[in-house]
Amino acid sequence: MKKTILFLILSIQYIYSQHKTEKDSTKNNQLEEVIVTANKIEQKNIEVPVAVTSISAKAILDSRLVSYSDLTGRVPNYLYQGSSVGFQSINSIRGIQVFSYNPAVSIYVDDVNSLDIMAGGLELTDIERIEVLRGPQSTLFGRNAMGGVINIFTKKPINKTTGFIELENGNFALQRFSAGIKSPIIKDKLFFGLNGLFQKRDGFMKNNIKGTTSTDTSLNGRTIGDEENTYGNIFLKWLVNSKLNFTANVKHQRDFSNASGYLVAQKTEKIALETPTVINLTRIGRHEREMTNYSLIGKYQTQNFEITSITAFQQISFSFRNMDFPGYYESFYRTAIGEKLPTQNVWSQEIRINSAHKENKFQYIVGLYGFKQISYDPTNNLAYELSPANYVIYRNKRNNNGYAAFGEISYRIFDKLKAIAGVRYDIEERESIFNGFGDAIFVGGVFTQINPDLTKSVKYNAFSPKTSLIFSLDKKSNIYATFTRGFRAGGISSQAVPAGVRQDYDPEYSDNFELGYKTGFWNNRVNFNAAAFIINWQDLQFSNLVAPTTYSMENVGDAYSKGIELEANIIPVKGLQLDFAYSINDAQYKDFDLKRLNFITGSQIITPIGGNKLSNAPKTTFYAATQYSIKTSENVNLLFRVEFRNVGGYYTDIQNSLYQPTYQIVNTRFGLSYDNYGLFLWTKNLTNEHYLFYGSSDTSLRRSSVAAMPSQIGVTLSARF
Repeated sequence: MKKTILFLILSIQYIYSQHKTEKDSTKNNQLEEVIVTANKIEQKNIEVPVAVTSISAKAILDSRLVSYSDLTGRVPNYLYQGSSVGFQSINSIRGIQVFSYNPAVSIYVDDVNSLDIMAGGLELTDIERIEVLRGPQSTLFGRNAMGGVINIFTKKPINKTTGFIELENGNFALQRFSAGIKSPIIKDKLFFGLNGLFQKRDGFMKNNIKGTTSTDTSLNGRTIGDEENTYGNIFLKWLVNSKLNFTANVKHQRDFSNASGYLVAQKTEKIALETPTVINLTRIGRHEREMTNYSLIGKYQTQNFEITSITAFQQISFSFRNMDFPGYYESFYRTAIGEKLPTQNVWSQEIRINSAHKENKFQYIVGLYGFKQISYDPTNNLAYELSPANYVIYRNKRNNNGYAAFGEISYRIFDKLKAIAGVRYDIEERESIFNGFGDAIFVGGVFTQINPDLTKSVKYNAFSPKTSLIFSLDKKSNIYATFTRGFRAGGISSQAVPAGVRQDYDPEYSDNFELGYKTGFWNNRVNFNAAAFIINWQDLQFSNLVAPTTYSMENVGDAYSKGIELEANIIPVKGLQLDFAYSINDAQYKDFDLKRLNFITGSQIITPIGGNKLSNAPKTTFYAATQYSIKTSENVNLLFRVEFRNVGGYYTDIQNSLYQPTYQIVNTRFGLSYDNYGLFLWTKNLTNEHYLFYGSSDTSLRRSSVAAMPSQIGVTLSARF
């Protein structure tokens, strides 16, 4: 791989030396200007002292980027781990990841934060830009941005009527239909936008009851992982006057399956890797999630400053039945097995003010943020079946509040040197109402509370500083050095724990030191970014088994992550674009022991973890894409694209016993467009590589895995106006 990097650098230098005097301003002979909002305001990527991968609307369409898993490898040191549902996933950046319902990577969609992982999996359609900020971003983005931030921006209505229709079909009975329209209602004043998506597909795993307790042969051959998704997004933008504007937005998504992949897995990684289409379940489950996001964004702009207000409200409802985990689990709160849990509600408000004159030596951004969350953890609001019609009930309700003040200033010391300093102070108040094993039962259709629910409250605060120096080598090249501190909220374990075991757990923190270089040259035909980093991760939160059927989240120890990241985009000749990304990551747990309880002997089992590799942290990632676009006539354009991804081997578990070997993925997309119409043939995982989409984070009790999807092939028909 070192030879690959050297070849890439030498190739860039050679191309530049051969063509440095060439001038060509045609549209497909220059790279798009990269704009990012890493500092909550739009800036050129080269001006930002943060490692950012920005993917434009055109690049999203050209590569058919339709899910977060498509970012694996394409973004250096990024790994997506999930199951058959988008709302149960792990986003890992530089090895920083989550083992609880508080994400370690924050996801923002149109400036609104997805507060926990149940809010994940929003469908990607009609996207303007995706930004992945690597490393802690807590100063401006707050809680749970400890590994980084994924910023997603959907396309907004403009002063012109535009629209699209896209129809897709593929194997595994894939149907993906999306459409949208944007138009001015009152020119220069009021604008409307609407888009939606319907997607349906079958799972690729086939059920086999062999080796299970079931005798129901009708379950054999049933596909697992079927899902239907419906998504809608509506905008209304009002330009009150030249200074004031408002954008109102409602997003709604429904995910449904009667052959659910939620909470189910293949028994071992050997089955997942060798026979990825086989799963052994005694029951076929179902799930349904509905999520609605409301937001109102107001901006007031003057000659000297800009004020932004972001008001958001989110509702999530969820239900599931017959989850074979092992054992059988159903959603439950009080009245019926498999009932829809009470609605999770999240209110949030951010208001900030920033300077408007980008040419001034002194720049600033300051703001306030607050949220209130009422949530019901689905893995702890359930019925566990002891026998038909007899269930043990777990219950949990969380009331969480958070407040923060933040600010960042920058000062251009010399023409070429700028200093940046920022700070954020967060306060979180958390309350949990919960029970323990056997405190509530549901027998013969009757709910009985044997012991009253318990209530626990905690309060945390966090100080998140940031400092940067950025030096301009010339108008197209910068080097920078940055220190940032990350913060992930603490909390309260969802089940009552035995005496002597702490019920709550502390926040996690991370310190990130980063050096970077960004440049663009050859008349905007080459972009090159490099970053080196080291992260110290403290007070990792991990779920420990502390009593039979009882898990407790605890701060188990520390870890570190260090590495190098490279990205390059090149247009060597008209119509041909080459994209590269490469990363090296050395990530390990520091000296600590994992403690478990042997329920037969009552003795404690101690497993040394210090020195183990950090789970879900590939040692390398490599991405290369070649795209050639050629205009054969005035109206016809042909496109040929091939992508190659190499993800280095990694462990999925903290014990380092469940290993995913290095794997390679090849994706392709070929087709033609005529005026505003397009027809494309695409493949994903062309070589049908077998690898794990998910593996157990803890193998002390169970080794479970989910295989990644086999080869996919499909066709896309589109029309735009």
